[in-house]
Amino acid sequence: MQTKFLQCNVNFYFSLPLKLLELADMSDSNIPIIDMGPYLEGTQAGREKVAQEICTAAHEVGFTYLKNFGMSDDMLEAAFAIAHSLFTSDEKLKVPYNVDYNHGYGKMQGEALDPSKPADLKETFTTRDLTRLPSGPELWPNPQFEAFMRVFYNRVRKIASDVMGAFEIALDLEPGFFDARHTGLTQTLRLLHYPPVEGAAEGQLGAGAHTDYGTLTVLFQDDRGGLQVQNLEGDWVDAPPIPGTVVINTGDLIERWSNDFFKSTPHRVVPRPAAMKNGRQSIAFFSDPDPDVLIETIPSCITAESPAKYGAITAGEHIQQRILASQAG
Repeated sequence: MQTKFLQCNVNFYFSLPLKLLELADMSDSNIPIIDMGPYLEGTQAGREKVAQEICTAAHEVGFTYLKNFGMSDDMLEAAFAIAHSLFTSDEKLKVPYNVDYNHGYGKMQGEALDPSKPADLKETFTTRDLTRLPSGPELWPNPQFEAFMRVFYNRVRKIASDVMGAFEIALDLEPGFFDARHTGLTQTLRLLHYPPVEGAAEGQLGAGAHTDYGTLTVLFQDDRGGLQVQNLEGDWVDAPPIPGTVVINTGDLIERWSNDFFKSTPHRVVPRPAAMKNGRQSIAFFSDPDPDVLIETIPSCITAESPAKYGAITAGEHIQQRILASQAG
């Protein structure tokens, strides 16, 4: 992959020292591996370097791996252990999924991310806006699960905030532009479990081919594999788990916000032998704008060669349409 000067905020990229324009490491799937450490250290040079790398990945691929992203291995191991405990108990059934609140337990084959295919071979527990969501047995399987989820939610939300801060640098936006529009109202944490299966219907996947709805997604995988990303040629390539990294991908609304400069790339989860035998887990955080946020093209992404392509739409209108469309009949 060849580095390009990005259309958005061109002057910013031409002003960078040449040493800051080096490519990030690449995975075997040609998805970049970006070190978030220099951004978190807070120096101007470090933040600009990471901003350039993240925005190049968002423009050319729509996916990246981040390392040194600010979460301990112990925290992540605990999250997977707690999710496993939930999905292997009947407590998950106490809180059935409510589409209006996007919260609760989603049963096997309760969702079809690709409506043209059989329903997905996964079960989920979804929750959003944990800074405001109340406690209580009608919303939570047990108090211990709730307590951990509240802490973990805030940790992952910080990762999303850091990535959006890199977007602000590259798109010539004021600091805090994205945080002010992502206060938690539709920032959603989802635990996913793909139980062992002996077989699948023709075309049936763990998660059907889809793009994500909002600004960006933070995705943690276990070691079983199965995530695939569609490349520019239309081929599906593996995005395997890489120890010490988290996957970041950009969604539909940041694609629209950036005048199609950032990509919202189709992806899916296919059954792998290890997952079909033993099951698979992942954890996703969807950082979507508040419902009333008006999505209008960012000025630095409008040029004479690339005029604005979209009219304004609220984030809530777009996301609710996508959620309703994904529910299996």
